[in-house]
Formats: sequence, structure tokens, C-alpha cells
Amino acid sequence: MAFPYARTFDEVLAYVGERPCVCGATETEIENRTGEAVLIGGVSAVRFSFTCGECAKLREFTFRMTEEEAARPPGFRVLGLARTAAEAHLFMDLHECDVCGEAAFDRDFGVVIVDGEPCSRYSGRCPGCGNPREFVFRLPDETPIPDPAQPSFGGDKPSELLDAGEWLSVADAIAADTPAEPAGMDAEERQQARYDLLTAAAAVAEARKFVAAGTEAVSPEALWSPTGRAVYEADSGRFCWQRLDLVENVYREIAVTFGD
Repeated sequence: MAFPYARTFDEVLAYVGERPCVCGATETEIENRTGEAVLIGGVSAVRFSFTCGECAKLREFTFRMTEEEAARPPGFRVLGLARTAAEAHLFMDLHECDVCGEAAFDRDFGVVIVDGEPCSRYSGRCPGCGNPREFVFRLPDETPIPDPAQPSFGGDKPSELLDAGEWLSVADAIAADTPAEPAGMDAEERQQARYDLLTAAAAVAEARKFVAAGTEAVSPEALWSPTGRAVYEADSGRFCWQRLDLVENVYREIAVTFGD
């Protein structure tokens, strides 16, 4: 076929990075990380759209699926490991409908088998335009029991779904919408604010997991999303292990002031 194999998303990025735009630039931003399943000449393929970082030209690349992927129904792609349901829902919250931009939708949950392994499948229709939405994640070997009072997104290993910059962006958004002190709040509002601040702390902790052993900061190579790279470029000092640890503890200390 005229289009190449791409066994992993990293191979997609490597292939695109080696092929400059007509303007000569190689920097791009991906429009849809999951790609679009297509059928070309009877062969299953995935089409990815990129925007040139220099001239904003839309670029499309089509990759032939691996043999394992070719057996799947069109559009049925596993996005990565969702270590917890909280991480899966957060990922979906951050990915808007491709048609109208609405993020929320009523999610039906089910377990499907992909390549012999159980995966979680969330599906539904966008309330804004009716576009069908589907997210499929690998399930962890062991499912942790969540603590309702202590938000958590996963174990010791870093996320496969969100990079360090995205986690910091999540923490920033939560903190920006949370009052700095409990004055004037009723018990229910204080409880929600406490939970939100602990969630922000958990998000910062997720960013810290990307600091490789023997290093002091998150490597820029560990940032694969446009959001993550933008956060890094705005202030790379935020990705230092000590600063991440400090910010996480500050959120937890403020949360204590809102009571149990």
C-alpha cells in the first residue's frame, strides 16, 4: 500500500516529524490523538490530522493498521491504560466532541475484550450535536479500591493518558475555581472545596510521577500533548521535583483549613 504501518502512536509522531511541511517547518500539533478509522482499498487504516506550527496548514497522514488492529471494528481503538475510573473520566472530560466542542455526555459503561484482554468501554452521544462518542481503555491488573475522602488517579507509575503538563493544567483549573479560605461557606460547600483541593493535590502528584529516577525534573520529552508543552514552555521551573512536592503539600495544607 502507499501508506506505512504505524504500530504505536510514537511511531506516528516520529514519521510525521521527519516530513516537513511545504513551508519547511517540522513542528506540528495533532488535532485528534485517537485518529480516524478509515477503510482504503479494503485495508483498515487510521488517519491523523496535524496542524503546522508555523503556517497553520492542515496536514493529514494515513497509516496502515497492524495485523492485530485490522481485526477490530472501524473506530474501535484502545487509548491506553486507565489506572482508575477517575482517570478515565478525567480524560474524557478533557476531550471535547470533535463536531461541536461539547465535553460532557452520558456515559454507558461496559467491558469488552480486545486482543484477548479486558478493556473498559465508555460510550454515548454528545448532547450538543448527537455525535456518537466512544472511549476504550485498558484495564489495570488490579483495580484499587477508591477512598471517597482521598482523591487518587493511579499507582506509582505515571499516566499513559495525560502527560505531566496536562496534570498541572488540571490542578490549575481546580485551584482557580476553589476559594482560598472557608469564610462564609456552609458545611457542604466547605466539604466540596476540601475535596477539590485534594484533587488538585493528587493531580500535582501525578505530574511528579514523570520525574525519572536519578533526575530532578520532568523531561520535556515526556510531554506529548499541546497543552502539556504549552504549560512547560510558560514556566519550565514548575516541573522541578521539589517545586511539585511543595505545591502538592500547599494544596493539602489549605484543604485542611476547610475541615473534614
